[in-house]
Amino acid sequence: MRFVTYNMLDLTLSPNSIHEANRQRRVIDIIRSLEPDVIAVQELKSPPASAARLAAELAERAGLTCTVPTNGSARTVHAVAVGDNTVHTALLWRPSLTPLPHTFRTYSPAVHHDGGWRGIGYGSMVRLAFHIDGRPITFASYHAPAYGRHRRIDQAEAVLAAVTRPHDLALIGSDFNSIGAARTNGADYDPDPYTGRPWWPDLVHQCHEPTHPSQRHRADRRPAQVWEAGGLHDVAAASRSPWKATTGHWPTCPYSTRGIARRIDTIHATRPVLPAVRSLTVIDTPVTRATSDHLPVTVDLNPRKLTTTPGDPAEP
Repeated sequence: MRFVTYNMLDLTLSPNSIHEANRQRRVIDIIRSLEPDVIAVQELKSPPASAARLAAELAERAGLTCTVPTNGSARTVHAVAVGDNTVHTALLWRPSLTPLPHTFRTYSPAVHHDGGWRGIGYGSMVRLAFHIDGRPITFASYHAPAYGRHRRIDQAEAVLAAVTRPHDLALIGSDFNSIGAARTNGADYDPDPYTGRPWWPDLVHQCHEPTHPSQRHRADRRPAQVWEAGGLHDVAAASRSPWKATTGHWPTCPYSTRGIARRIDTIHATRPVLPAVRSLTVIDTPVTRATSDHLPVTVDLNPRKLTTTPGDPAEP
């Protein structure tokens, strides 16, 4: 089976230009071409009240669904979590999968319609488990805050608990907005993209010592350290996949213009999932580079190699 994560760059499905309409059409074509069983998407862009409708429309156009039945009721809900900058996260899946409604949860910040703190950095997650090959597997889509290093750390702890307790088999796709902390062969899997480069003010959101800018500033890996220490493991590093940036190609991105390529789109999983990983791929093509400032990431799994006893996730 295939799990995908994809930041779609402010996808509205009601574009204000022909150029943007063509771009958004290509986003949907990419999703279709990847043939995901489950896909975690970030940056659905709409007013909070219409986020569910937007997710449902995207799912329909991509040949997927995002509709969750509710226990003991004919009412359904959509697997979308509202963010705080009019951009939201969602889970979509092929219609033949069976969702487990009692595992469905969304985690969203307070949305201030009067201005307030709205727009300071996204931060939402949606979670849902499915019966796959006789086993319950939990999937989640997360968009970490773009700003606020300590906020990212705190959210990393909350997301960790939401995804791993009590779900033995779990995967989460995210725009993590931080550099990874996994290590392979005694070294960081993700190289530090900031050390040795000139300081510029945006690095206060990304570096461990933002009050002491110098050539010695370094990436703040603490959000990723929370996940690694708490049992959510970076699948790319664990599977020893070749390192590949997921951002740094978009012409107007301030990191791209400085020649900084980063891998901030990740798939993490609990340890019992790792033996089932067949491959992880960053989809880097001319089309994906021209369609979003983030590249999609896929992981292919063999569910028969999952290592836990079949069961049903308990009520969260």
